[in-house]
Amino acid sequence: MKTNEVFDCVCNLVFEKYKDSGWKYSKSGHWMTKKDKNFMYKVFFYTSWNNISDRNVAFYGECAIIPLKSKDKIFHINTRQCNLPSRELYWNIANEADWNRTVKEFTNWLDSVFIPIVESCMNDLDDFVKQVVSQGFYPSNGYVVDIGFILTYGSSELAEEATKRYYASLSESIKREFKENYESMIYGNEAVSKYGINMMRNYSNFRTVIENKILVVL
Repeated sequence: MKTNEVFDCVCNLVFEKYKDSGWKYSKSGHWMTKKDKNFMYKVFFYTSWNNISDRNVAFYGECAIIPLKSKDKIFHINTRQCNLPSRELYWNIANEADWNRTVKEFTNWLDSVFIPIVESCMNDLDDFVKQVVSQGFYPSNGYVVDIGFILTYGSSELAEEATKRYYASLSESIKREFKENYESMIYGNEAVSKYGINMMRNYSNFRTVIENKILVVL
């Protein structure tokens, strides 16, 4: 089998487990998606450009929540961040004998990490927003939050609380950078270090806080 055919087979085997739950699969894009009126929930399947037929074909993935009106991922996590597969960067699916194990471990990961988030978000967005403010998107991996998500689908008060919790979750060195730049920029002054400049260049929690003038005591 060619490497792209092997990859296609495993992607389809994963999708088979979710197709009756409203998920759709894009064979050309190698992802599966589900939507509600606010978000697209997306599972990306990845492989490598240097696969070798019958010897090494990589398989790994990522999950994300993307607002329908934006391209910014408000939450994303990949198998490598979760140390899967164990002690490896990816599953080697070159041999068909390894497909069942790969699909089982990958779908177990989806079922434990991403699917509960999708269901909570789709079933009761108001409650889910409060849950994210309190615990983050994925409590097992620290306080993972998107302040813009809280501000848009919650309230300014919840965004303030989330900002405090996010700040508290940072390492001490990043806390200093965040606080020094926040205290200058929130009142319209310049960044005091490269951290402030860099955080304003791309979508980030810091940029959301500054642009929306979320006032908190740090």
